[in-house]
Amino acid sequence: MKAAIYARVSTLDKDQNPEVQLQPMREYCISMTWAYQEYVDTVPAADFEHRTAWNRMMKDASLRKFDVVLVWKLDRAFRSLIHAKNTVDTLRRYGIHFRSLGDPGIDTNTPNGELLFNILAAFAQYEKDIIAQRVAAGMEYARLHGTRSGSPIGRPSYNIPFANICKALIRTNWSYSGAAKLINQEFKTRVSPAFIFTRVKRSGKTREEIIQEYGSSE
Repeated sequence: MKAAIYARVSTLDKDQNPEVQLQPMREYCISMTWAYQEYVDTVPAADFEHRTAWNRMMKDASLRKFDVVLVWKLDRAFRSLIHAKNTVDTLRRYGIHFRSLGDPGIDTNTPNGELLFNILAAFAQYEKDIIAQRVAAGMEYARLHGTRSGSPIGRPSYNIPFANICKALIRTNWSYSGAAKLINQEFKTRVSPAFIFTRVKRSGKTREEIIQEYGSSE
């Protein structure tokens, strides 16, 4: 039996020493007559880009280089219950067990440990569903009432006749901001100068052609 023991501290300052986690795990492996490989990160929990030891461990897991992953506590390895569930599910697919030394009962190699972890996984799914509901509720509220800035969510679709846009440009001596202001007053919209510019560009017409067709710039 071979174990991967994983330790993580956020920083080496403030008396954080990975040995506090590593030593008990080494002793545990020795008591179980397990060989072990150490993986140690000095990085905040959410910074997975720089969790080089963690990423190396998961790669080794995919190569079946060990049989069990041992951590000091869940929060040393995972940033959330959802992350814990997804990781353990991945390890299961590799035929690798998971055990947390500092969280009694978290051992997916025993029926009780499996049950306890499944309960945690259920809470993880519940947490995920609650977050999804909050996001959906927030989007619906923003759709109905606008965002905190006062702007409606998303980009509204405006069906403004091209002739009106051209006439607004002519009246403002080809000022996109001035034309947008006139259009907003006339149609009770909130178009931007970029909207006016895009409509003209997509038409393929030149300034001279528009003036000739829709009026004079004078």
